[in-house]
Amino acid sequence: MPNQEGKGFADYVLFGDNGKPLAVVEAKRTSKDPKIGRQQAKLYADCIEKMSGTRPVIFYTNGFETYIWHDPYLPRKVSGFYNKEELSLLIERRKMKRPLTNIQINDDISNRYYQKEAILAVCDALSRNQRKALLVMATGSGKTRTAISIVDVLTRHNWVKNVLFLADRKALINQAYRNFNNLLPSLP
Repeated sequence: MPNQEGKGFADYVLFGDNGKPLAVVEAKRTSKDPKIGRQQAKLYADCIEKMSGTRPVIFYTNGFETYIWHDPYLPRKVSGFYNKEELSLLIERRKMKRPLTNIQINDDISNRYYQKEAILAVCDALSRNQRKALLVMATGSGKTRTAISIVDVLTRHNWVKNVLFLADRKALINQAYRNFNNLLPSLP
């Protein structure tokens, strides 16, 4: 640790089956703001990374509020700790993810220029570590096909494993279900 003694102990370290650290947890008293443990947790993660060669996922909590800090994303509040499989996947995905540059958009799914621009804009936002993107498209412009094409690109580049598609009417759900099955039959 970068302190006088060069020593320090994390509150908790969560290990994987291979013995490598998956996560470090900094726990504060319930009366304290968990955010005051953020820098301390980062220092522990830095030391663990030097020791093991793998950067652990960072959690900091006071028992009521829990935050996750998973590079390269900014810290965010979560409802609880991830299990071993989820933590392993986060760490593995760092290596598996391919950059969203020079992407190939399947013309059989979406071939209109504005759909391709929307797909590229979402990929650009994700490449800049943004966790959210909003597309506003008119009726009949191919929103479902654009969404399917984004899912296709993200799965081929190992950015996502599961996708939740929401619609506000049963007819739209059925339409989307048919389109996903026809255009991406390889995905369940």
